Amino acid sequence: MNLPRLIIADEVKAGMVSPGLMLVYAMASLGIKIKVFFCARDDADVRLLKIISNMDSVLIDSYLCGSVKNLKVLFQHVASEDALNLILTPLGERRSDDSIQVWPNAVDLARSLDCGIVAAFLAGASAIQTANITLAAIKDLETEETMRVLGAIFVSPQNPREYQLLEQEFGRRTPILSLGYLPKEIERTVPPLTGLYGDGVAMRTLQIKSAVLQLISNPYQIEWQIMEAFGHLKEEWIPPQASRYVARFLKVALVGAETLSIECSNATEMFGFMKCNVISYNPLNDPFPKDADVIYFPNIMADGYARDILSKEQFVTGMKQSLVSNKLILATGSSAPMFGKFFVTSGGEKINGLGFFDFHGRFSAPKDKTLSRKVEIRAIIDSNLTKTDEKFRGVALNYVQINNPGNVVPAEWAYRDILKDAELGVSGWEKGYCFVTDLQVELWSNLDVISRWLSLRAKK
Repeated sequence: MNLPRLIIADEVKAGMVSPGLMLVYAMASLGIKIKVFFCARDDADVRLLKIISNMDSVLIDSYLCGSVKNLKVLFQHVASEDALNLILTPLGERRSDDSIQVWPNAVDLARSLDCGIVAAFLAGASAIQTANITLAAIKDLETEETMRVLGAIFVSPQNPREYQLLEQEFGRRTPILSLGYLPKEIERTVPPLTGLYGDGVAMRTLQIKSAVLQLISNPYQIEWQIMEAFGHLKEEWIPPQASRYVARFLKVALVGAETLSIECSNATEMFGFMKCNVISYNPLNDPFPKDADVIYFPNIMADGYARDILSKEQFVTGMKQSLVSNKLILATGSSAPMFGKFFVTSGGEKINGLGFFDFHGRFSAPKDKTLSRKVEIRAIIDSNLTKTDEKFRGVALNYVQINNPGNVVPAEWAYRDILKDAELGVSGWEKGYCFVTDLQVELWSNLDVISRWLSLRAKK
C-alpha cells in the first residue's frame, strides 16, 4: 500500500495567513491532487482552506488521537493513494531575533507517519543571521539518524536579490535543498474567524486568492515538482492492525457540518469509518432529518447563529421528538449551551435554549486559541455514552462556559491538563440518549466507546 505524504512545518508571522496554507492552495491550483491534514493549526486556517479551495481537512494530532495506533488508523482511513497527503503543522515560535523554539509536532508526526518535512522559515534582513537560525532549527528537527528535513522555503524576503544571498549562504552550509521563497508582497492578513462566515465571505478572502495566483504566475518561484516528489520518497505504508469494529449502518446527521462547523472533518470521517451514512444538516435551511438515527452537533459557530437556529420551529420540534424517541444525540463544544434553559451571547443577548437541561451557558469573545487546553477526559460515573474511568481526549475551549447552579444536573465527566497534572473541571450531562458537553471531543481517541454507543441504535 502506497500513501504519498509530506509534512509542511511553517513559521507563521502573527496575524498573517500561514505560508503552509498558501503553498497548499497554490499546489491545488496547479492541478496537484491534495489531501490536507492539520495539526495544531488555528480555527481560521481550517475555515480558510474550505473557503478558498473547497477542500476539507482532518485534524491529526498525536496527543488528541490518544495513541500512535489511533493516529495511524485515522491517517490510513482518510489518506488517498492517488493524492499527495500534506500535513500542515507550525514549526515553532520565534523567541528572539536569533532563535526559534521548535515545537515537537513535526518531529512526532514525521516519526509516526515515517515521512519527510519541508520547513518554511521567515527571512530576516541578514542572510547570515537567517541561515544561522534556520540551521539551528533544522538541527532540532533532526533528532534521529534519518534525515527528516528534505527542503526549506523562505518566507517574506524583500526582493529576489535578498533571496539569492540567503540561498547562497544556506546552500554553502547544508546539503538540504532550498525550494524557493514566498515574496513579501503576497503577505495577507488573516480575517477574524467571525468574518469567515455569512454573506460576503468570498469578497473578504479574494485578496488571499489573488496572492496565491500571483505566487504561481512565476513558475520558478517555488520548486513545485520537487515538493511533490518529496511526498513519494517514502510512500510505502505499513497498515496498522485491521479494524475490528462492527459496521453499524446508521444514518448520522451532522449539524452545520458544511456551513457552521469550526472543526476539521474528523467526526464525518469517524462515522464513515463505522460504516454509517453521514449527511450534512444545516438547521438554518434544511428540513429536519426525521429519519436520522444519530444527531451529532460538532463545535459550531453557535455564538453567532444559535439564535437563528433556535428560532426555527421545525428544528426545535424535531429535536424534542428525537429526544422522546431515544435517538442518539451528542452535542459538543459551543453547541452545548443551546441545550440548557438559556444562554448569553458574547454581545450580552439572552436567548432561550432547548431546555433539555437546567444549566445555562455563556459565550465570551473569541480569544487566542493557545488559551484553549488539550485535556484528558475521564468518566466519573456510568452513562449511556461512557462507563466509569473510560477516557477521551479533547480540548477545553476558552470561549464557552456552562453554569450549573446548585448542581441540579450533576456532571458525568472530569477533565484535566496532563502536562501540568492539574484537574480543570467537570463536564458532560445526560438525559435519555442525549449527551451534551462543552468540551471539544476527539472521537478518534476512543473508538471502542463510540462503537458501543452506536450499538444502542444498531439495526436489527
